[in-house]
Amino acid sequence: MLKTDTLIIGGGLAGLAAGGALEGRKDYLIAEKENRPGGLAATIKKGGYHFDFSGHLLHLRWPETRKLILGALKGNARELKRDARVYAHKSWTPYPFQANLSGMPDKVKSECVSGFLKAYAAGGRTPGDGSEVFSRWTRRVFGEGISRHFMLPYNAKLWQYPLERLTTEWCAPFVPMPRPEDVLQGAYGGKAEGLGYNTVFHYPKRGGIGSLANAMARGLGGLRLGLEVESLNLGKGVANVRHFGPVHFRRLVNTSPLDELIARAVDAPAAVRRAAAALRHNTVYVLNLGVKGASSQMHWGYFPGADFPFYRAGIATNFSASLAPRGCSSFYIELATPGSALDLASAEAAAIKGLKACGLIGSASQVTEKLWLKIPCAYVVYNRERARALPVIFGWLKSRKARSIGRYGAWKYSFMEESVKEGLEAAREILAGR
Repeated sequence: MLKTDTLIIGGGLAGLAAGGALEGRKDYLIAEKENRPGGLAATIKKGGYHFDFSGHLLHLRWPETRKLILGALKGNARELKRDARVYAHKSWTPYPFQANLSGMPDKVKSECVSGFLKAYAAGGRTPGDGSEVFSRWTRRVFGEGISRHFMLPYNAKLWQYPLERLTTEWCAPFVPMPRPEDVLQGAYGGKAEGLGYNTVFHYPKRGGIGSLANAMARGLGGLRLGLEVESLNLGKGVANVRHFGPVHFRRLVNTSPLDELIARAVDAPAAVRRAAAALRHNTVYVLNLGVKGASSQMHWGYFPGADFPFYRAGIATNFSASLAPRGCSSFYIELATPGSALDLASAEAAAIKGLKACGLIGSASQVTEKLWLKIPCAYVVYNRERARALPVIFGWLKSRKARSIGRYGAWKYSFMEESVKEGLEAAREILAGR
């Protein structure tokens, strides 16, 4: 029988940060079901390529986490200025679409600018409380043109959920909010700079994003790989680990998907189970391609058009050339479903056709390597059911000295640095006896 003060479920960035802060100060055990650390912040090697689970970029905004992350990488990081674009109406224009309409046809540009100015004049910049549904919010804030040509089709493709039910609590800071002068400048002048939370980012020079998780995992005496928590009783402080047996704990830090945690908690009350059953998420399939002879310097692009099966495609070797053999590029193409399985063969053919249509590749013969990766729980859905469910779930967890953190543990739309920050905060509270 194994005993520990703190059981941490999941060895992703949040769990690793929590374990690192507890190391040498409090007994802990990180149970990571995979045979590698990092969770989705991992890199898979195949055929001379290093493929991530989609575009995992480091947006560093807090001094403590910035110091931790860059310190762990020990010089294995470079800072990059974003080159993101949107492909719509058979043309490229810089991202964000709403502030960079210069690449669009005149008719589209006119509709977008006039619609935005009309919405702005009607008070469209008034902030909401997050409960407004997305389909109404985008028309109120950006106007009919920008909504119809980008916001509505892109987000429908990404979320795979009715936009008449998707609430807008997630929008800040992920949806840039331009001023009228930004929209006019971006449409009829030059490129609008500095909009959005990810204008500058860091990425490892070598080894892909998995090198960060590997670096954070070094020296963690409580990290155990290949341990999967099958069930747990929070009231008794016991977790059953597959092929390992019971683990007794005083405190729990969960970083796995929140609905999965509640499904494993045998003592969860009926009200908590009902709340967890109401949570929704989509699934993202990532097609990683090794490509010869690609020349674009773009980091990633957004694709609102219905004729493209993917919502986003990026070129990881523009983050770091070391991710591919010399003369080759590493592409990642993201396709979302509401949770249903994807026909990989037809999706692959359609994705390559789309890359040719927008000019990112010239021929399918340029593709020399392929790897599909699946993110079962990718984007959690913001709806009124989520807003009602989370207080019920988190209230019960708190009463059992349990915390659920990170993008999936907290059931939110966030970024890697925020997961690290939450891991540090959870450790601080534990060390303080809370």
